[in-house]
Amino acid sequence: MKVARREFSPAPETAGDARLFVREMLEEWGVERSCDDVVLLVSELVTNAVIHAQSMLEVTVRRLPDSIEVVVADRAPERAVPQAGPLAVDVAPSTDGQRHGGLGLALASALATSWGVSYSKEDKAVWVRMQDEAAADANGELAPPLPVRPNRRRPERPGPWAPLDAALSARLSLPDLLDRTVDYARTALGGDAAYIALATTDETEWEVRTAVGLTNSPWRAFRSRTEETFPSAAPAPGPVINDDLMIARAHRGRLSKAGMRSLVTAPLIVDGRITGLIGVASRRIRHFGETAARRLQDGADRIALPVERARLAEVELARRASLSFLAEASDLLTGTLDEHMTAALAAQLITSRLGSWCAVHVNNDLGASRLAYVVHSNENYNDVLQSLLSTLPPPEQHTPRPLWSRDMLLASGIEDDLTHELAQSPAISIPLVAHGQTLGRLTMGKKPDEDFTREDVDVADDLARRVSSAMENARLYAGQTSMSEALQRSLLPAKEKVPDIPGVDHAVFYRSADERNVVGGDFYDLFATDGRWCFAIGDVCGTGPAAAAVTGLARHTLRALAREGFSPAHIMHRLNLAILDENTTTRFLTMLYGEMTPIGEPGEGFRIRLVSAGHPLPLLLNQKGEVTPAGTSQPLLGAFEDVDFYTETIEVASGDVLLAVTDGVTERRNGTQMLGDEGLMRIYSNCSGLTAQAVIVRLDRDLEEFAPGGHTDDTAMLVLRFL
Repeated sequence: MKVARREFSPAPETAGDARLFVREMLEEWGVERSCDDVVLLVSELVTNAVIHAQSMLEVTVRRLPDSIEVVVADRAPERAVPQAGPLAVDVAPSTDGQRHGGLGLALASALATSWGVSYSKEDKAVWVRMQDEAAADANGELAPPLPVRPNRRRPERPGPWAPLDAALSARLSLPDLLDRTVDYARTALGGDAAYIALATTDETEWEVRTAVGLTNSPWRAFRSRTEETFPSAAPAPGPVINDDLMIARAHRGRLSKAGMRSLVTAPLIVDGRITGLIGVASRRIRHFGETAARRLQDGADRIALPVERARLAEVELARRASLSFLAEASDLLTGTLDEHMTAALAAQLITSRLGSWCAVHVNNDLGASRLAYVVHSNENYNDVLQSLLSTLPPPEQHTPRPLWSRDMLLASGIEDDLTHELAQSPAISIPLVAHGQTLGRLTMGKKPDEDFTREDVDVADDLARRVSSAMENARLYAGQTSMSEALQRSLLPAKEKVPDIPGVDHAVFYRSADERNVVGGDFYDLFATDGRWCFAIGDVCGTGPAAAAVTGLARHTLRALAREGFSPAHIMHRLNLAILDENTTTRFLTMLYGEMTPIGEPGEGFRIRLVSAGHPLPLLLNQKGEVTPAGTSQPLLGAFEDVDFYTETIEVASGDVLLAVTDGVTERRNGTQMLGDEGLMRIYSNCSGLTAQAVIVRLDRDLEEFAPGGHTDDTAMLVLRFL
């Protein structure tokens, strides 16, 4: 058996649509000989149903083993079908006031093999059956009629919480779910207002998350003491009816301010724990009865678990957002080692996430506090806020409330309204403590009409600890930098103390590999003795304080021996022994040391006696742009006791330039490519005719072009240009 079914609306074109539907199905099933008669009957039956029933129609066509059956059902069983006869005409008024007629059941009686009408409380069905001549057995009989009417159930009457059930199945966010629930609750109980309060995460407070009918302004969640929100000291485990709020403690809260007189509440219970409360209020006394209470509790039971799940999802999302914020803040704070920048960054982070304004006070070594940074989300308030915090330093407080009373403001001579508005906003002030030392104070506040949540305070406490750590690191770095700078100044001659050498234009250059630690292992020196001008450039293995100790020993020993008139070779020998005696950390030293004396009259050149103890050889540039190494390499210092040094002598002419560098220059790398001695000689050959300082600038620029940012070792350069 094959079955096809379709619904139609009661319209003038319905008969044509039904004919087309039935014809398509019969042609699809291969029924041809009876097709026209069946379609004609369908047209008449549908037309009758449209005129008489004026309701939705359902047309069913079945192909039985030996016949075709059509059922036309409408939803107006109270309108009987007229009696059928040879000349019967069905006449009924239509919606346009005219009267229409047709053959109707008379045609069914004439053409159909069998037909009938079935009535029920919900519908009326007219069915006809016609024999399929091509398929029927000539000696067979028609099968008994099949049920013609679908088994329909009367739709249940929707309950008062049907819209709420639809909202729960839609998986709304918590705010949307709560907003819809209070609307449904107020309508279901015929109240004037409704609200929902939820327990906070730590279950120590209640927060009214949404309400309707209590205020004309946009609703904003707030936290309140239990007695100001509920009609009793705490939510009861079942529904509670309060017939008159004016004689209850709740009359002090927002319910009475909105004109509410009676109230019914129902708890939201999950796993035996009260997680929230839904309440519906009315402006009339004794408006709610037991039926309303049971209905409200039914709604509370429906939403309790979905609301708790949505609340936990919201808490988890907020927790993840807080962790992400704190992680980002940590990255930003650890990226700066400046105390003022740390304070500014902390204040800006807080105003972007936790509060409307923030101020950071810092304490000096004596414990005196000063305002380091202040910012308000509205920049028009910055000056007023800075003046307030400078006049009245904030007291320590972890509970959100105003920092100063009105009397304190007036006693300090503060009378303008804007400052009073800022002072009355809720705020917290958290000390910045690291390793038992108070470094300052972090103060943050919100607008007067805003509240801090418990989560806000917890995140602020965590952020304050991170700010304290970053501020302590900044102070330690500042102290270390100051100490390193002082140590480095003691190891390098001050530029203003470098002697003026007649006939020699000189320039020096120094850069530490680690710009955060200015104490390096390279050094230079330029000083005068009796009738001689001495220069030195050296490189200690490593950097930091240990290398600085060797540098200091070498520099002071070198100066002391040079003033005694010893030769360069003897000075290197004595210095080698001194390093071996004092150095317990196996620090080696390479050094180029030389002494300059004029050959004759000014402009006739200089005679240089030098020793290169394991150091890169100096490069001599003449006026033709030719570069040649000067001297020979000898053993380094601090490695072996039984070594001999010898003094070499070179003469330089007017216009020659002598360059001495450390290996931070020659070993500069660009990927796998190293500059080397040949690379240095190539770029140095382009410096002919330049002043000593210009040579330094040119070399520094060319080194940066060769390997941008590639100074991974301490770098020192000494240039002597002979006039």
